Amino acid sequence: MRAVRNFLCWMFALGAILFLRSTLYAVLDIASWPEAHLPSTFLKATVHTALPLLGVLYAVACWTFWMGKPSARPWGLAASAANSLLGCTFLYMDRRFLTAPATAFLNPDALLLGVGIAGLIAFRRRDAVQAEHLMQPLPGDNTNAIVNRLIWVAGTGGFLSAMTWWWRWAESNDLVWIRNSFFHDLLLLLLLEILMVAVHEFGHAAAAFAFGMRLRAFIVGPFQWRMREGHWEFRFVLAGFLAIGGATAVAPTDPNRPLWRDICMVAAGPFVSLAAGLAALALTLGAPGQPWQAEWLPLAFFTSLSLLTAVLNLIPFRTKAFYSDGARILQLLSRGPWADLHRAFSTAAATTVTLLRPRDYDIDAILRAGSSISIGQQALHLRLLASSYYLDCGRISEASRALAEAESVYQESASDIPAELHTPFIFGKAFLQHDPEGTRLWWERMQAKHPTRHNADYWIARSAFLWSEHRLDEARQAWETGNALVQQLPHTGAYETDRDHFALLQKELQLSPVAG
Repeated sequence: MRAVRNFLCWMFALGAILFLRSTLYAVLDIASWPEAHLPSTFLKATVHTALPLLGVLYAVACWTFWMGKPSARPWGLAASAANSLLGCTFLYMDRRFLTAPATAFLNPDALLLGVGIAGLIAFRRRDAVQAEHLMQPLPGDNTNAIVNRLIWVAGTGGFLSAMTWWWRWAESNDLVWIRNSFFHDLLLLLLLEILMVAVHEFGHAAAAFAFGMRLRAFIVGPFQWRMREGHWEFRFVLAGFLAIGGATAVAPTDPNRPLWRDICMVAAGPFVSLAAGLAALALTLGAPGQPWQAEWLPLAFFTSLSLLTAVLNLIPFRTKAFYSDGARILQLLSRGPWADLHRAFSTAAATTVTLLRPRDYDIDAILRAGSSISIGQQALHLRLLASSYYLDCGRISEASRALAEAESVYQESASDIPAELHTPFIFGKAFLQHDPEGTRLWWERMQAKHPTRHNADYWIARSAFLWSEHRLDEARQAWETGNALVQQLPHTGAYETDRDHFALLQKELQLSPVAG
């Protein structure tokens, strides 16, 4: 439901831009409407009044949602009700709907009605919005709160302006676009957007390969490839169509590589997007009189998306899920806590493809970054890395203290973590702190997330939880299941550490009649 609300928010932003610029007036085209019972002058005055009012409604709904205001829910419901009302009105006025109601779902007006109904459902809960607004920028991350919220509005406005220019250019060159069905055209645009994202992420991946890094994940919209426990897995996530984006995750084989390699890898995405956009631009401008002139609109669409992606990605901004390439480049160049953060995370990733272990982490960089980054999931990850480092070094009390700091960050600003990230807390509360109540609390938190991956991490967490509950027979059975899985993992530092954790817990299960 969260993905639906985020998608609807962007639809509100798009609607605000369209209505406030009065571009929808051309779509309505009052002169082409069927005869109405209301006087023409009254009808036109109503439309001219409704356009700015709807624009303001959508703009306020979008703004309150992004700002996490308590009033975002009623405004979201009001904007969704407006979508439903407009969809019903347009369907009623469409003669095709009156003559062939069985095919009404193929009408774009029906899509507008569906979006409105989806919004009424998505915003019905009173707590639907407050926990989902954009997180505040963290100190020193080279982003600005206003830019973070306006970047997408600027991008949408830029794209609409670009496409308006392309339509005028096409008219001046006597180019036409032969329309197919609405859903055919919509599918074509979605495929072009996915292609644009794939080209951008390919730039990151190609640069990573060139510098000897290992690809760990490649995500393009709903298509997700991830390296998990030594094997590639593919998932198709339908929600990826609601906010098409991408990501490329890599693991370095040399943690002491020059900084310029990381910067080049990050900059390669916008560079390839720019190159692809310029190539498409040349094809589009040269389309008149060429065999591909009938495809001028898809080329113009791809051109606009690629060039905007290249430019906007170089602007430092932050969303709830990621940083732009420009922000990441500035963080790497800053050589401050955020550069230490990137070094810490890249070294942790290197343990999955090399023999490096948590005890090889740069603990000084982790502590420096953690002293400045105290909120959010980055702060939580840093403290978990510190706990892993100390545990691998045999410094149990310090590992326990770092875990307690991670738990404090979780409670204050990072409670929305995936199910698999609960496992180090469960193991740590049981093994490091001997806290049965805390272990049960974290186990229940993980179960509330409905974990689907019952891998070695899951089973060691379950075994530690059962051990803390004095259920030793069940704990041993869980340990045996997990141990069989962990022995099959690749021989890299991260998985050797997992095998060591199983050995530590095995020792406790054999020697201790009860936990603690």
